[in-house]
Amino acid sequence: MRISSQSNQFIFNFPLDFIESSIIEQFHKLMDKNFIPYDTVTDFLNSTIKEIVIPNFTIEVVEQTLKRGKKVAWKGVGSVFDKFNNEIDITFRSVDSHLNYFILLQIMTEFYENVQKHQIPMFFLQILDKNGDLIYTILFREVILKSTSETRLTYNVIDINEKTFSLTFRYNFIDIRWELDDNDLKTSKSIFDIPIIFKKGKLDKI
Repeated sequence: MRISSQSNQFIFNFPLDFIESSIIEQFHKLMDKNFIPYDTVTDFLNSTIKEIVIPNFTIEVVEQTLKRGKKVAWKGVGSVFDKFNNEIDITFRSVDSHLNYFILLQIMTEFYENVQKHQIPMFFLQILDKNGDLIYTILFREVILKSTSETRLTYNVIDINEKTFSLTFRYNFIDIRWELDDNDLKTSKSIFDIPIIFKKGKLDKI
């Protein structure tokens, strides 16, 4: 019997359009100067990702008061996408004199000032099984860079403990797709797809 999940069986990489081409060359110069062994700045940032927090899902309830003051609860209405927290928190290890922090800070600044870029189309978070095979993919659509945590530099502390910082992203839609193999033909099915058929004159859900 398996009694726990492994937390490190996932793959997350920033998309190619995360960084604008106009500042990629500048970042390459920074990497070359600091002898960073990665082909691209995106690979460098991906290598420093430590943790991703998947947003929580909450169903609001409404109450109705019955006879003699008894209260009963009913599930609320609204889009299922709005029942998620709609934010992603990504934690990074601060490395190379906080270089990745300031690179991400510049990316956020460019995103804010670029009037032609309103959103990042999509983030992919892939979850693997114990054999390293893909089980399901979490898609975050229409992503907006929202905030970054502070980073602290101090003269009076000398240690080798890992320092971290986090970025928060806002998204408009989330989709979780099961990655299934049927007769060597790969299919993908969203958890939000609920098959409905007609049966005996009424609607039944499969």
